[in-house]
Amino acid sequence: MKSQEIKGNLARLLATENLIVEHRKTSTASFDVDRRVLTLPMWDKASGTVYDMLVGHEVGHALFTPNEDWRDIADCPMDFVNVIEDARIEKLMKRKFPGLRKSFAGGYKELNDLDFFDIKDHDLSKFSLIDRINLHFKVGASAMIPFGASETMFVARTMTAETFEEVLQIAVDVYKFSNKVETPMTHEEMLEEAEKRENENADGEQSEQQSEQLSEQTLPDKSPELSQSSEGDDEDDDEESGEEFSEGGNTSETQNSFDDAASKLSSKSYGSRSPVYIEIPESVALDECIVDWTKLHDWIDKNAVNPDVYEYVDNEYQKFRIQSRKEVNYLVKEFECRKSADAYSRAGQSKTGVLDTSKLHTYKYNEDLFKKVTILPDGKNHGMLFLLDWSGSMANEILATVKQVLNLTAFCKKVQIPFEVYAFTNDWVVAERVLAGVHEQYFDRAFKNLKKNTVCINEGYFHLLNFISSRSNSRDYERMCINLWREASYYTSYSNYPATYGVQLSGTPLNEAIIMMNYIIPQFKKTNDLQKVNICILSDGDSCAAAYGHEIYLDHKDEYSVSARRVDYHQILRDRKTGRTYAQFEYGTETNTFIQQVRDRNPDVNIIGFRILPGSQLINFVTKYASHESYSEIQKQWKKEKSAVIKNPVAFTALYAISSNSLNENTEFDVESGAKKGEISRAFKKMLGSKSTNKKLLNSFIEYVA
Repeated sequence: MKSQEIKGNLARLLATENLIVEHRKTSTASFDVDRRVLTLPMWDKASGTVYDMLVGHEVGHALFTPNEDWRDIADCPMDFVNVIEDARIEKLMKRKFPGLRKSFAGGYKELNDLDFFDIKDHDLSKFSLIDRINLHFKVGASAMIPFGASETMFVARTMTAETFEEVLQIAVDVYKFSNKVETPMTHEEMLEEAEKRENENADGEQSEQQSEQLSEQTLPDKSPELSQSSEGDDEDDDEESGEEFSEGGNTSETQNSFDDAASKLSSKSYGSRSPVYIEIPESVALDECIVDWTKLHDWIDKNAVNPDVYEYVDNEYQKFRIQSRKEVNYLVKEFECRKSADAYSRAGQSKTGVLDTSKLHTYKYNEDLFKKVTILPDGKNHGMLFLLDWSGSMANEILATVKQVLNLTAFCKKVQIPFEVYAFTNDWVVAERVLAGVHEQYFDRAFKNLKKNTVCINEGYFHLLNFISSRSNSRDYERMCINLWREASYYTSYSNYPATYGVQLSGTPLNEAIIMMNYIIPQFKKTNDLQKVNICILSDGDSCAAAYGHEIYLDHKDEYSVSARRVDYHQILRDRKTGRTYAQFEYGTETNTFIQQVRDRNPDVNIIGFRILPGSQLINFVTKYASHESYSEIQKQWKKEKSAVIKNPVAFTALYAISSNSLNENTEFDVESGAKKGEISRAFKKMLGSKSTNKKLLNSFIEYVA
């Protein structure tokens, strides 16, 4: 887990709410109390203690600073309010989370040692009152920040302030005191002053001196009247003590110095732009993106040509079904064995309270005379979702891949596991237009329903073709399998019929298909009453780039517009439902990030990847999708078995690399009559090797299903 994500989680835990945490190119941290957005700088030089202090401070604003405009209430500069409010919220945070006391003390000490407040070799008595208050509460009392006799009152009031209203009053009083602002007395105060003078004249000079001594020892609730005479008395007191303090201004110089120094804590180059935080859509119109199997196969049947044209490929399909029965039955046997073993391992025995009459004769030496019952806990209901790459680059491997999908669906149907097979494509849009009665050659593929900083799912352009579904009966299941076989066989050398309009191979919207799982999984689980879902992705390459809604300022119209923009290394994915914020996108990391997001939102989902590729692409594939892996071991396994298990994948639950050549090899024992012994031996070994590769592919996900 990245450091930034850890600090983001810390902020949410401290705030006891799901804050929006953003790391941006900014000099200081800030909190938007209205939008509930905590902005943290990219401080790669900051230590863990400093980062904790920063997060704790900003969360304090999130918890205790009200979202209100105080400027009509307090007539003073913002710096004065900020300094007093900082002291209050840090006190409240340390009270609420005592563990933060060490972080605040250590963090400010570390930064002060680096002279973040710019006070080294300076006479602290020359700093303004608001600056000395800032230093006292941030650097600490041990720094012995000097205060005059009449100034300690403001330190004490700041220390005891509990409400934001008190903060505003203190800030106003400090500002007036620092700048020698004379406060005009109200009518009531003038009457009180007149009455007070009459009493003083009556009591005599001794009583007056006692009253003055008492007022010096007591800290009043409000600041003293800053009349000309009282100011003079204060100045005299300070002069008698030998201390001279600087008059105030409108800013806190120490805090400004701190902010300037903080901007230099980031040493990395993050480019000229701050990252853009993007999110997946809150909802997607599934009916517009998913082409249900009934609609899809009705369209394929409608566009079918003379049945005689399909005779050869249909015969090949029947041969394949006969050949694959043993493999499917083997999978079923393995599934039942694993399922039984798992149930047995979780089984338990308990006494029934009923005597076992067959043991009564052993009562003298056997204390266990009661019948027992074995309890087998119910297993979890599983479901399977298949994502089939229906892109142009799959042309050479599409039939071999479809064979594996057909075997897997046959297995699921035998053991009664609900399943859906989806092929992701950009081509169905042309069929959709024909069905809608639009026959123009040109059609708009522009993104629709764009939202600012939201990943685009173009509901009019991107589609998932529901080729096979367990919701069908046996007759329709066979119909779906034959149609899928025909469409895949079109790309082989022995087909002599056209591909169905709108079902041809197209682009590779794999990322969009993965994002769609966020909305398909809940519906699939609810419909089939499932506890666990396994997603199987069969692909031969990387996805096309995803896009998001980017806001553009139209200067000539003085307004904003949202357009589609490619997701690149300037974006960061955020999921508000899980609270996860992922690492900034880099080249080739989009698919891993989207897969991890689906798994985080659905912890009971396994995502299994099957990558079909030639040996020349193996190293690039391993580098992009695996971590802490020894490539030499994978290469050794690949050479021996024409497949490899990619250990420790970055995002997938399990990941397998399959040789595209091995999938297309004939798995039948085929030798000519009169063949020599060596030829028969080589053909037999080749058949076993091919079947072994296929079995590994089919058997790999059994441990996740059983």
